[in-house]
Amino acid sequence: LSPFLWRKIRKGLSAGRVQSVAVKMICDRENEIRAFVSQEYWSIDGKFSANGERKTFAAKLNTVDGEKPELKNKEQADEILKRLEGAEFVIDKVKKSVHRKSPAAPFTTSTLQQEASRRLGFQARRTMKTAQELYEGVEINDMGQTGLITYMRTDSLRISDEARAAAYDFIRKKYGDKYIPDTPKKYKTKGNAQDAHEAIRPTHPEVTPDMVKASGVTSDQYKLYKLIWERFIASQMSNCLMDTVSVDISANGCIFKATGYSVKFDGFTVLYEEAKDDEGEKKNVLPPIKSGDSIKVRNLEGNQHFTQPPARYTEATLVKAFEETGIGRPSTYVPTITTIINRNYVERDGKQLKPTSLGEVTNQLMSEHFDKIVDVKFTANMEKSLDEVENGKKSWVKTLQDFYSDFDEELTEAEEAMDGKRIKVPDEETDQVCELCGKPMVIKIGRYGKFMACSGFPECKNTKKIVQETGGICPYCGKKVLLKKSKKGKKYYGCEDNPECKFMTWDVPTEEKCPKCGSTLFQKGGKNGILICHKPDCGYERNLSNGG
Repeated sequence: LSPFLWRKIRKGLSAGRVQSVAVKMICDRENEIRAFVSQEYWSIDGKFSANGERKTFAAKLNTVDGEKPELKNKEQADEILKRLEGAEFVIDKVKKSVHRKSPAAPFTTSTLQQEASRRLGFQARRTMKTAQELYEGVEINDMGQTGLITYMRTDSLRISDEARAAAYDFIRKKYGDKYIPDTPKKYKTKGNAQDAHEAIRPTHPEVTPDMVKASGVTSDQYKLYKLIWERFIASQMSNCLMDTVSVDISANGCIFKATGYSVKFDGFTVLYEEAKDDEGEKKNVLPPIKSGDSIKVRNLEGNQHFTQPPARYTEATLVKAFEETGIGRPSTYVPTITTIINRNYVERDGKQLKPTSLGEVTNQLMSEHFDKIVDVKFTANMEKSLDEVENGKKSWVKTLQDFYSDFDEELTEAEEAMDGKRIKVPDEETDQVCELCGKPMVIKIGRYGKFMACSGFPECKNTKKIVQETGGICPYCGKKVLLKKSKKGKKYYGCEDNPECKFMTWDVPTEEKCPKCGSTLFQKGGKNGILICHKPDCGYERNLSNGG
């Protein structure tokens, strides 16, 4: 397949059973976003108080005359609001229950990459590099070189009895017996998982993150170990118990619903709670109320909303999709994402992954002529077949024959259909003009990534690097500060007049100006770091962590 792509699109491309499906998933999501038509809808939201209190709680309109309302415009919302003018609002029903919230399972490769992305902002590659270091071992005070975690490429949720006993010892000493569950927590591994290794856990649960931090490990090592350690210890703790309340409020045939909860016993949440891609609504605290109580309306209004398109994949959600559909193995998640980015099929837009024009052209060709190869089910079924070969249940020769006979036919048909044809990757238009001939500049994708070229090629061969302005001004010479990348792909900031001007920094330029000299202020060390002026002999800086 790869040589076929070289002949029909460009040299240096590659196709693969997993990477091609990954590109298709990202392209399909992009097409969904483009095709999405946003629709208007309205909600009726109220603020209420009870028992003469000033403190309010929120409730949403749930039903009108026993049916779910479809409020598509302001007129329909206003009609409901008019119906509720002067109406008496009464508590129709109060339902109380105790909800048991269970801890998340210890990490597998997939869930570790997802959680490290959500909580720490780590890309999958950074997560696995740091995990490898923790697994191989770091210097720990009084222990020497110590491997801190179990093997990090696993899809098993199994935990050894020794590890569970060590976790119980720590929980009992730190939190007490009530935080140890009545029956041991055991998590079921998926049917297609390879159970050779345990889940990812600390090798010595008694070695706390604080002990590791005091040993002088790197910031990444400490953060990831803390995540793994807390997740494992919490997975062996008691459930969190929550008193939940659901209230129906009746007014002139309309029912508003409010829900709230209070924590009865914190359980595992005293240590750790899993992060979510969508955190949902905030906690709603409800006052003591009972059926038949009359309550006061503090505010009632219609709110306009618009349906949103599906979100682009991030590394975390793409890895989750790999796991859910059975594509690849824990050891292939990072190489797959790295490959499709390095091949310029996909690019990062912040945390999101979006297809390039090259990726979309390649995916279209693959989908037209090799639809079985870029099919999610085919890739997942092939994983199962390979597992059966490994387990001696299938002949590897027959497995290859079954695949290759169809594939060889598809490849021959594609060669005939594309005979003498070559697909051009569309250029990305820009608003810049070529300084040599005056024609528009376009963005092209070459062997080493994107670059800017004159649309008048081959008559005009003007090319230049793509630069991204930051709005900052160079503290040395007053010219623009640009966002740049090192050979290893790490972002930094430097003067546009390089190499004549040597200014460069890892600190992020801001819109703020120095109160002493008027130069651009740069942010060092994240949101709780400092604002600093890099102008020679100025020396101004301001701490952000205390409000500055």
